[in-house]
Amino acid sequence: MIEALPHLFSPLTLAGHAIPNRIAMAPLTRQVAEADGTPTDEMAAYYARRAQGGIGLIITEGTYEVDDQHGCKAYLSQPGIANAKHVAAWKKVAEAIHANGAKAIVQLMHSGRVADPRVLPKGVQPGSASAGQSQGWVLYTDSDDEKNLRGITGAWPKVTFGPCRELTVAEIHEIADGFAAGAKRAIEAGFDGVEIHGANGYLLYQFIHTSTNHRTDEFGGSAANRVRFARLVIEKVRAAIGKDKIITLRLSQNGVDDFGGAWAGGVATAREIGAALKGAPVDALHWASFGWKDNGDPTSDVPMPVALKESSGLPMIVNGGIDQGAAAEEVLTSGGCDMVAIGRPSFANPDWPQMVRSGKPVNLVPFSRHYVIKPPLDLSIAYPGNIPEPHWPTTW
Repeated sequence: MIEALPHLFSPLTLAGHAIPNRIAMAPLTRQVAEADGTPTDEMAAYYARRAQGGIGLIITEGTYEVDDQHGCKAYLSQPGIANAKHVAAWKKVAEAIHANGAKAIVQLMHSGRVADPRVLPKGVQPGSASAGQSQGWVLYTDSDDEKNLRGITGAWPKVTFGPCRELTVAEIHEIADGFAAGAKRAIEAGFDGVEIHGANGYLLYQFIHTSTNHRTDEFGGSAANRVRFARLVIEKVRAAIGKDKIITLRLSQNGVDDFGGAWAGGVATAREIGAALKGAPVDALHWASFGWKDNGDPTSDVPMPVALKESSGLPMIVNGGIDQGAAAEEVLTSGGCDMVAIGRPSFANPDWPQMVRSGKPVNLVPFSRHYVIKPPLDLSIAYPGNIPEPHWPTTW
């Protein structure tokens, strides 16, 4: 019963927005937008169904904010918030979420060096903190299961990332302005705010990590310098959308091309990053990991979200290895968490909040990409047939 989870089902306020509980839906990549980035009715149904299930704050999947800006778009069938057509389609999503009692923010991201080469404009080389090339490969391209789920025939090769170049300081400011413009469009679409993606291998992450940032200017070197770009984006976004809209910043040690990634310096680096973000006009930090207690630091057992919260003084959203109500309650009482973000369990269990609220253990469905592509829908909003045929290229 709810009495057993007093923290999880207590309200929370961010930027003046009353959120009914401490449960957020983590941003989850799905690749079911139209080819031009326009959100679909199916997406409205998908998000509304999870709001209906009791999630208090929906964080959308990673969304590109500007068309063709130094490799902003990350992957095929990714949603965008880059133009008026995108805004009009996102309005239906925001309205559907709000109608089911949840708040909603759009996650804004720039891919940097991990842009799928098939979405890059001809002749464009993606920019990053430093020149180089990721040794990883594009997610969901090397799997026969993915190919079959998508209904794709023909050759289906593993797609690797191309080389990237170092961004100039002028381009860094230009990209920060792009985040601000995307945030403004998200508010126009009716959302309650935005999340700035600084995690999981994408551009801001590439600045924060020493493995990908070898700069010697004000955006490289110390942890405070490496997080300077993220803070610049936060400041420009805040100026664009005002004080009464939610801004969160997502951080992680690992990325799409480095699942075992760890910050050099471990917990000490986390404290330096937190201190550099202290006083920033952001409403919460969002820690993403496979397990929130696993800090990758052999010299300390302090969870990263605890170190970040203590050093920044900011509210903390925590994601990673939280699948039962008791696990959520534990992280909320750890000293490093104000809200939990539920990821993969919400794909196949859109009623996860109500399930844990009942007091019964959640019988977790084994994760499958099937739930990513064709999850349970609210048919009053959209029909499964609305899912677009991706027509993804099989060669590039």
